[in-house]
Amino acid sequence: MKKQNKSFRKVLRILHRDLGYIFIGLTIIYGISGIILNLKDTEKDPAYKEIRFEGQLEINLTPEEIHAIWEHEFENVVDLNRVVPVNNQYRLFLIGGLGSYHPGTGNISFVVYKKRPVVKFMNDIHLNSGKRFTWLGNIYGVIFIFFALSGAIMLKGKKGFAKRGWWLISIGILIPVVWYILSL
Repeated sequence: MKKQNKSFRKVLRILHRDLGYIFIGLTIIYGISGIILNLKDTEKDPAYKEIRFEGQLEINLTPEEIHAIWEHEFENVVDLNRVVPVNNQYRLFLIGGLGSYHPGTGNISFVVYKKRPVVKFMNDIHLNSGKRFTWLGNIYGVIFIFFALSGAIMLKGKKGFAKRGWWLISIGILIPVVWYILSL
């Protein structure tokens, strides 16, 4: 029985180690994107960079003239899709943004949102955008449960589960429970 128990613990250590190495990358992605999402201070999506512009053009330009100027001045920033007259101004419909031009003053302003590809990728996985990563999240959850349980019973002796481990597990459960109660 003792040899079988030793063999079981050895298999647990090997699985724990190897799966741990495999899931390091995913853990880093989840960790970084979790920090980014937790630290965002507004409703802005951290996966997009906001580019704002305010400037001055000639007064009383037509939509065609705005298109012509756009090709020379702003083409490298963002593509202009349409110019639509609305009341006393023109709405500028941009690829990834919106803007306005006031013919009476010549004031132009626009906001464009550009993807931050790496952050977008990490957040899509973390938030399961479009439900594309459900299977990955489920596998990750099962592996984390395995890590917790195998880690708890892998060691024996005075630092093992029976002597010290259950106290530490209890503390690990109490921390979020107390935090939740205090934050109500």
